[in-house]
Amino acid sequence: MLRRERIRDPRRRPLLVVVTDGRATAGPDALPRARRVSAHLAAYDTVVIDCETGRFRMGLAGALAATMGADLVDLGEVGRDAVSVAGRTIVDTVKDRLSPLDQRRKAA
Repeated sequence: MLRRERIRDPRRRPLLVVVTDGRATAGPDALPRARRVSAHLAAYDTVVIDCETGRFRMGLAGALAATMGADLVDLGEVGRDAVSVAGRTIVDTVKDRLSPLDQRRKAA
C-alpha cells in the first residue's frame, strides 16, 4: 500500500503507524521474518505504538521501532486529541480490548 501511494502521488509523504506489542507469533520463524520486514520498512516514516501491557514487559516493540528507525510511543501516552479520527478509533479499540486483561491482572 505504501509503495502504491508513493507511486500515485510522489509529493505525498506516507506515514506508517504500527500498533503492536512486538511479539511475533506467526510460526517458528516469526521473529526473524518480522526483523526482515521491519528493516525493509525503514525507508518509510513510521511510528510504532507499543500496546504491550503488564508488569513484565519484553520491549519487543521498542526493538522493532529501532530496526525501523521509527518513533516509539507507548499506548498510554497517546492522547485522544493528538490523533486523527481514524487514529482515535484504533486507540479506542486497542484500549477496549486490553481493559479486560488489565482488570484481570490487577485482580490477580
